Amino acid sequence: MGQLLDDLQNEKPAELRARSIDSMNWFRNNLRQIRVRSTSLMDEFDTEGALQLGQMYMFFYDAKTQAKLPYWDYFPLCIPIKKYKNGFMGLNLHYLAPRYRIRLLDAMYEYVSEGVFDVNYAMVKSVGKLRWAKPCVKQYQYGYFKSYIKKVDSQYYDLISMLPTTKFNVNANTVYAESLGRI
Repeated sequence: MGQLLDDLQNEKPAELRARSIDSMNWFRNNLRQIRVRSTSLMDEFDTEGALQLGQMYMFFYDAKTQAKLPYWDYFPLCIPIKKYKNGFMGLNLHYLAPRYRIRLLDAMYEYVSEGVFDVNYAMVKSVGKLRWAKPCVKQYQYGYFKSYIKKVDSQYYDLISMLPTTKFNVNANTVYAESLGRI
């Protein structure tokens, strides 16, 4: 397969355990900084500089049209790929089962420079290796954020993406099955 899978497979158990512990500690420490908020962030949100395309973020979110959606993720792990005035389009990795997240990240690492993925919607639609991203494409509006946005350090991308932090309003296996059908 790709470099990421080779690296993980060749890692000694002690090395993997140490990286896993380090990632969990990073996650715990940074989760405290996110904090769920009771008011909208739109008034205090710097839409120009708050997030950068191609980096990984996590946040709490209330879907605008949740009554119409069959499912949605309350705690997205997202890589923004296009900005809008009032939000962004991003790849929410939680829409893939963990084994397929690794395949997606492995393909995306071909388009990374200094921790920033250079991926856009046109690439997701046309590049075969990025087909895993298709069910992950979602739009987020700043007015529906329920927490601060926390950037994930690039050294933790692979391990944070594997943590069981998915928070759907339905069973995650339902989402994974439907996502797999869209690839």
